Amino acid sequence: MKYRTALFGIATVGILTFFLWAVSVLIPVAFVELRYQYQLMLRNAFHVTDIRGLILPQFRLDLRGFTSRHTTNGITIPAINVDEPVIFNVDPNDSKAYTSALKHGIAHASSTAFPGTGGLGYYFAHSSTPAFITQFNAVFYLLGKLKPGDEVYIWHENKRTDYSVTRSAITDPNDVSFLHDMYDAETIVLQTCWPPGTTLRRFLVFATRIPKK
Repeated sequence: MKYRTALFGIATVGILTFFLWAVSVLIPVAFVELRYQYQLMLRNAFHVTDIRGLILPQFRLDLRGFTSRHTTNGITIPAINVDEPVIFNVDPNDSKAYTSALKHGIAHASSTAFPGTGGLGYYFAHSSTPAFITQFNAVFYLLGKLKPGDEVYIWHENKRTDYSVTRSAITDPNDVSFLHDMYDAETIVLQTCWPPGTTLRRFLVFATRIPKK
């Protein structure tokens, strides 16, 4: 009897743990994926990302990012429908600081370059997380869908700097060698955990600044 009770308790804990994981990881990821597929269909078929744009032109999304909601400090990635605030100058070694920042948007690592200054800028966000964060726990889930040539716009103090994706990589979680590499042009690195909902690896997207004409 005690053996059965113990097994029942273990099974209950296991089911509850899976349920909590599904709610906090799978549902945000599924929502982001479905929204992406829906907007991709609208974009390919009708060149809009909001169904209202088929009827009312004012709802058409400017795919070059001019309609970003976060033009003070933000990031816009039209190819994956990212339009989120950026919290600049966050210490990536201070878990309390970056955990707080990631509740509000995408974090820019302190000691890395600001947009337009010619150095390497490093930005990181969740792909999904077991923590119950309602809005920003899957911001970078779609990074894996970016391709070379896709554009990224970084807004800093009301000024926009444009970048073009060059490559992506999957690395060990402790590998920070990319921070010390030499780059021929101003570069940004977008980082998230990989696979989504784990901390097993890191997914990196590299993009170089697009010179102004």
